[in-house]
Amino acid sequence: MIRTENLTRDFGGGRGLHGLSMHIPKGKIFGYIGPNGAGKTTTIKLLCSLYRPTAGRAFINGIEVTPANAGKIKAIVGYMPDNFGVYDQMSVWEYLDFFCAAYHIPVRQRESRIRSVLELTRSQQMIDYQVASLSKGMTQRIGMAKTLLHDPEVLILDEPASGLDPFARIEMRKTILRLRDLGKTIMLSSHILPELAGICDLIGILEKGRMLAFGTVDEVSKKVKENLKLTLILDSDSAPAKAICENFPGVQQLTATANELHFLFTGVRNSLPDLLNNLIRKDVRIMEMKEEHADLEQVFLSVTHQNS
Repeated sequence: MIRTENLTRDFGGGRGLHGLSMHIPKGKIFGYIGPNGAGKTTTIKLLCSLYRPTAGRAFINGIEVTPANAGKIKAIVGYMPDNFGVYDQMSVWEYLDFFCAAYHIPVRQRESRIRSVLELTRSQQMIDYQVASLSKGMTQRIGMAKTLLHDPEVLILDEPASGLDPFARIEMRKTILRLRDLGKTIMLSSHILPELAGICDLIGILEKGRMLAFGTVDEVSKKVKENLKLTLILDSDSAPAKAICENFPGVQQLTATANELHFLFTGVRNSLPDLLNNLIRKDVRIMEMKEEHADLEQVFLSVTHQNS
């Protein structure tokens, strides 16, 4: 649904986006991660036909993002920037009706469309509220409703949970998941990494305009994780196994309970079978080996540190 080929926007002095190539399938949530200035917003503006690339190409649902196709792209993409304009003197109904007109939605269809997007964003009760009276969380939900008015196939959301309290972030996350269930393809830029880990099918880590890692959270974790937190569950006393593990390269912070071993492994992942073979040869019966998955924040720090 979203595809880029060597997409580049050069602002000079190393700033911009450099050689971005990625593919986001239909109906997936893609989390786009990077520090300020990494090039996330530049990518979004290129995909929305707000910038022209210096080199490379981008496609939305098979349509190349070019000035000639700008109208087609805007018809299938819903873009919600991190800061968007609101009109304090309007009611929510008037605000959404105004954007219905901007999207050229026929007058006879506007009421049903407005009520539909308010229901989807769980904002029905706000229909007669003055925009000036809305909290930050309410404003974000109305901004999402506005983005959905023309029923886009692709949603590009730039920091949708920025500045929200925990309850409002939960509501935003639920809305995003509902939209995925409706078949929307969603590109989600955010600094709130735990939020992304819980909802994203794919992630991309961007730094200094270059994609450092792309894939599922687990795929990216396996590529970059250096410190593995492991637990061995045994069917007998842990003392013999503890003695073996203590002498294996890369095993650190080893603790033992009656039938479990917990340790940090800093060696090469491919050497783990050797550790298990050593235990088995000594008649240690292993019921299970569990790996504690790295959270997205750890993955992000690992990737950016390795490439800094």
